[in-house]
Amino acid sequence: MLELHNQNRGTGKTTKIIELMEQDESALCLVPNSMIKRYNFPKNLQKRILVGVNLEHLIDELRSMRFTKLFIDELSYSKFNLAELFYELGRSRIQVIVFGTDQ
Repeated sequence: MLELHNQNRGTGKTTKIIELMEQDESALCLVPNSMIKRYNFPKNLQKRILVGVNLEHLIDELRSMRFTKLFIDELSYSKFNLAELFYELGRSRIQVIVFGTDQ
């Protein structure tokens, strides 16, 4: 299942992801760079935050992990790479919830 939340900048997308991750210990989060991981997420969640730089490596890493839900904090992939990522996650029946902005 894919759920999209298109919100403006500064509307609390990352804060919402933090709240949801604290409620669901089997959830992971994908962020576009390590600075977001380090400065925007609390230390207790950082083990469950993935930095998506190389898509092939990320997909291999996700295959080896046990999780039921993936939050994505801002998308930074091409449409082709997003399709591949969503296909792989859907095939594994992983719920994907995307928080981002199209601006």
